[in-house]
Amino acid sequence: MSEFRPRRMILCGFAAVAVALLTAAGLSHDALGEGSATATAPGETAEQASSGGLDNNAGEDRQRAYVWSARRKDSTLMLRGFVPSEEDRRIVLGMVKAHFAELEVEDRLKVADGGPPREQWLGAVSFGLKQLSLLKQGSARLLNDGLKVEGEARSGEAYTELSKALVGSMPAGLVLLNENIRPPVADPFVFVAALTPDALTLTGSVPDEDTRKLIKEWSRRYFERPALDDQLQLASGAPKKWSDAIEVSLRALSRLDNGKVSLSGLAITIEGVARDKGTAIAVSYQLRRDLPDKFSSSESIRWKEADVSRTIGESILPRIKEVVHSDGGIPTGSLPAGD
Repeated sequence: MSEFRPRRMILCGFAAVAVALLTAAGLSHDALGEGSATATAPGETAEQASSGGLDNNAGEDRQRAYVWSARRKDSTLMLRGFVPSEEDRRIVLGMVKAHFAELEVEDRLKVADGGPPREQWLGAVSFGLKQLSLLKQGSARLLNDGLKVEGEARSGEAYTELSKALVGSMPAGLVLLNENIRPPVADPFVFVAALTPDALTLTGSVPDEDTRKLIKEWSRRYFERPALDDQLQLASGAPKKWSDAIEVSLRALSRLDNGKVSLSGLAITIEGVARDKGTAIAVSYQLRRDLPDKFSSSESIRWKEADVSRTIGESILPRIKEVVHSDGGIPTGSLPAGD
């Protein structure tokens, strides 16, 4: 056994020398194993870089990302990351005030160089703040010359504007890294289709553009009307199988001469006038039978026969009264004979 001791001592010696060399170079086991360390400032984690907790240490030959971010939460706007100079900080704060005059600003920007060209960077910040102003809550983040935007839009119109801006032309040098924009939450999620002799009008919410296209296709398939008035707004929060319930509801409405079907969450109501009693009963039955599970319906459907009977009654009753009065106020039980 003693003949192996010199070898073990030699190996231990090599290990000690290796550890000493690594320590002298300032490299830890974690640093060697983390490729993301090249995207942060010296001595900082990736999370600190994204939140703005960075030193301006120089002298180490490691590439770092030039990060800037603005996050809107409740009544506060939080600024993190880098800014090229104090003058540029004042410019950025001026932009913030123009877009978010009502918010409290928490400024933790740090002056540092190494970013994109100044004018390009300021243009990117301005564009990012503009998109953030359309969010109810969320963030805009610059990583070198790339932009990330995420959050919930303030309204359906804001969501549409944001979506167009992020696929359209951007400031020079700016590229979209990714976006995760959600329509505003609608609670309850309401949809209304109103049918008149001249048009079908759609109001309320729709979860996405693909579903809007489906609804338009169903409307053209089931209704013969000269006009389709689409006033739907994008929103999130639709129940499961919502689009299935919409198709069933539109198909039921199409069997009426005029009327309205409304969806509020999982509750559906339909009202209007059918051409006859059989159709009115069939529409109610079909709606209840075909709706997805958990959806409920209530119906208030009249039919034309009832309207016609009322019209006839309103025209005949005055004639009967006239005959009664012309016979001295004593009913005779028969109408006067013709000449």
